[in-house]
Amino acid sequence: MTDPKIAIRIDLAGNLRELDIGTDRNQQIRTIGRALLDDIQAVDFIRRTTGPDIVILARAHRAHQAPNHPAARAVHELAAPLPHPIQGNVVLAGYTTAGHLTGLPADAVAIIRAACHTP
Repeated sequence: MTDPKIAIRIDLAGNLRELDIGTDRNQQIRTIGRALLDDIQAVDFIRRTTGPDIVILARAHRAHQAPNHPAARAVHELAAPLPHPIQGNVVLAGYTTAGHLTGLPADAVAIIRAACHTP
């Protein structure tokens, strides 16, 4: 059995939900789409020197969504503040150099949990 490929959804209150996104691209899109209740769109990428990069995924129709301050804190802790606000619920997932979704590295999960104050 392989380790689960974990992505994390962050809601507006800072609540985290782990998502096992697996390895099948269609299943990954369905799982993340269900977690966000919409089509998904890559908002930005966090480049890392080791392990997979991190992609920030959000609802495609988020124009009138409230800012997601907990997610912004997590992104700031992972890299640097984004030049634009993060709106609505988001999912953070690993992203390979080949352009495939994958699980988040353990150190990134720990940083996200700490930034959102979730044990």
